[in-house]
Amino acid sequence: MALLQRMMELAEQPVFTGDIRLEPLLPDHAALLFDGFSDPELYTFVPQEPPVSIDALRARYQRLSGRRSPDGTEVWLNWAVFHIPSQRYAGLVEVTVRDTAADIAYFVFRQSQGCGIGRKAVGGIVALLHDNGVVDIGASIDTRNVRSIALVTALGFEQVAFVEAADTFKGAVSDEFRFQHR
Repeated sequence: MALLQRMMELAEQPVFTGDIRLEPLLPDHAALLFDGFSDPELYTFVPQEPPVSIDALRARYQRLSGRRSPDGTEVWLNWAVFHIPSQRYAGLVEVTVRDTAADIAYFVFRQSQGCGIGRKAVGGIVALLHDNGVVDIGASIDTRNVRSIALVTALGFEQVAFVEAADTFKGAVSDEFRFQHR
C-alpha cells in the first residue's frame, strides 16, 4: 500500500528530464493537446480514434485526474509532455501501476517525432518509476509500430512475448510484442 500511496504523490508532481517538462494531466490540458491528438495517423497502431471534440477529451481527462481506478487497485499516472525549447506540447505518457509492476504507454505527436522527445519523456518516467519502487515496467506494442519498438529497445526494454492476434481494429488483425524493463 505504501508504494501505491507514493505513486499517488508522484502523479501530482511535474517531472523534468532534459528539455522536457512532464505535467500531471489535468482537464485543462484537453484544449492544449487536442490538435496533436486530432491527427488520424497517430492512431495507426492503436485501437482508438481521434477525440471528437475538446469537450470529449476534457471529460476523459477529468476521469483520469482521479489518479486511481474505481476499485482502488491501480494508480493512474498521466503526464502531458511539454518540449521547452519549442514551447509546445509534444504528447502524453500514461502509466498504470499495480503492486510493484506498471504498464506504460505513450503518444508523441507527429510534428515532434524523430527529435528524441519520446525517448527523453519515456526514459525519464521509467527512471522515476524504478527510483520509487516499481520493479517491472511493461509495454505492449503492435508489431508493425517500428518507431515505438525502436524507442523502447533503445531504453533497455526487452521483448518477452509475442501475442498473435492480440486485437482487431481498423479492419486488420494486430499482433503485439510484449516488452519488459526491469
